[in-house]
Amino acid sequence: MLQHKKHQECGKPYPFIWDNDANYDDTLAFLYLAHSENLDWKAITIESDGMGTPHGGPTNIAAVAQLVGLSHVPIAMGGLSSLSPIATMPLQWRIETDEFFERQYESKILNMTDKAIVDKTAPQLIVDILNTSACPVVILTTGPATNVAEALDMAPSLASNIREIHMMGSAYGVPGTNNVYDWQMTYNGVKGSCTEDAGQTYTGLSPPLIKNGTKSLIRPECRGVDMSAHGDTEWNVFMDVRAWRMVYGFLASSPANVYVLAANATLNMPVTLEQMELYASQLADPDLRIFVTELAKAFLEAGEAKWWDAQCAVAMDQVLSGQSIGVCSNWAEKKKTSVSLIWRSNLTEGELNPYGSVYDDADAHAPLIDYCLDGNVTQMWEVYWPQVNETN
Repeated sequence: MLQHKKHQECGKPYPFIWDNDANYDDTLAFLYLAHSENLDWKAITIESDGMGTPHGGPTNIAAVAQLVGLSHVPIAMGGLSSLSPIATMPLQWRIETDEFFERQYESKILNMTDKAIVDKTAPQLIVDILNTSACPVVILTTGPATNVAEALDMAPSLASNIREIHMMGSAYGVPGTNNVYDWQMTYNGVKGSCTEDAGQTYTGLSPPLIKNGTKSLIRPECRGVDMSAHGDTEWNVFMDVRAWRMVYGFLASSPANVYVLAANATLNMPVTLEQMELYASQLADPDLRIFVTELAKAFLEAGEAKWWDAQCAVAMDQVLSGQSIGVCSNWAEKKKTSVSLIWRSNLTEGELNPYGSVYDDADAHAPLIDYCLDGNVTQMWEVYWPQVNETN
């Protein structure tokens, strides 16, 4: 292993890995991150178990990388399955995301490319970068965190060469901020995002379940749970609860600073078409103006659209610049927390399913974590759009 330098011996820009699931808000984050002076881009790794489809996510992000002048950054694909595959993003959303990018290719706003996609898997690329980087690496994960968990599982000691890790997810800190809902579990009347087994595929060969005299391929709702009423989690965690728990565990003795932007921080930051059109009209690059507006339209069709990953990206950039209070206006600092793996289906009214919840736990095998609980929407617009406007 390369002899790593200490944190204080390494200055900006910091070696940087961005792990994401190729969602609309990941794309908004990318438009901002591309112009950060804090980052020395080493890799982009794509979660195949999140919003982006395994075939579409990597090439869609590669096209955006070309738009923002980062076509040289290696892009690696993650494994096809979550480490705890109960749920994926709703099928309808995943299909519509690919369709959005396809339209951008057809209109020549984006150019199709796969040149940056490397042969290594995402976890292997993360391991190689952590192993060979002379300076500690900054990681931003804005998806299920599967790739980071698998990388650290392959080489746990390399957690010592992480400077900071920033994560978007969880419903920690503020009750009632669950954003996994029952209506997201179906597509054209067919269950498509929450399944009974790890295969996530119904072959038609197994006999149907019979519950209360009614035949069904799977239990109603999500394994029999109405997540709108009983959920206490957030999509990035829910898609791979075990991965989040593993990352926390592997970082327990690491010198890395750990930051998590919880769902409540973005509640006051909805994506609106009026706002997006206003700011897009002020962008210098004509293709970017069109791209941002069309992205907003597609994002809003998914049912719920907020600045989740983009806010996390800006918060990370501000922390790296020494500014702790900015787009995050309230940090719950140095919290020892656990990620629950416990699933319960038989719940009474008012009870919450523990699965995917993040809670205070003095005995947790986890690092001390700073959670962003509230956001400053005015600061977000003041910081985000001028930096995005540097795209040429």
